[in-house]
Amino acid sequence: MRMTALMIALLLASPALAQKPASGTPASPPAAFDPELPASDLLVRYEAPTLRFRWALAPEASLEPALVRLMRKEALADREKAIAQAKDAAPPGSRQFQSLWMESWQPEAETDLLLALSTKHYEFTGGAHGNMLFKSVIWDRSAEQRLAFGQLFADPKAAMAAVKPAFCKALDEARKEKRGGQLGSNFADCLDPAAYPIVPMGEGQIERFRVLVPPYEAGPWAEGAYEITLPVSLIRAFLLPRYIGAFTKS
Repeated sequence: MRMTALMIALLLASPALAQKPASGTPASPPAAFDPELPASDLLVRYEAPTLRFRWALAPEASLEPALVRLMRKEALADREKAIAQAKDAAPPGSRQFQSLWMESWQPEAETDLLLALSTKHYEFTGGAHGNMLFKSVIWDRSAEQRLAFGQLFADPKAAMAAVKPAFCKALDEARKEKRGGQLGSNFADCLDPAAYPIVPMGEGQIERFRVLVPPYEAGPWAEGAYEITLPVSLIRAFLLPRYIGAFTKS
């Protein structure tokens, strides 16, 4: 009887008493963990005879719930808009086709302070071919704020002025590569890089950045997109002090 009472008393002891470490053994702090978002938060889909809608966000974004909420809200609004447009494009009784809307966001840069993503956005609503364009996101992880590329700089105009000559030279070289070594006279003008999405690139620190030019901007549709990669040495002198540490020195 006494043994039974003793066992019950031990089983009912407080958790703090029951988990007390042995003498001489330091207590360990509780294990830290990152909050996880359901995988479904990174996907938005819709399937109907008139529309196929696909939106996907890279798993790296799940560590930034505020960013996921913002981008998912935009995707849901895009889905409703695409549904309405698909219905208008294929009224009852007409020959129907399935419109397409697709975005798959991929990581481009991940540092302690900044996370950058990009996507090739594709839509088909009829015609000879679909429409493709680029999008990018730069996220200040500490401030929980979405940034435009220009917001990284104290003087965005000066930064882009420094980028343009190198961008135009690299763009012409890429054009020549697609055109058998000749630039030609069509689609030969220099473009303004600030008119297109620009995304930082790198792991741990940002080492380069890329200007994303969609088809039919720098060349005919058959040449496809132009993705021009440039070194951060072109822009480092213009960075705001807050962001300098996220970029390499070379």
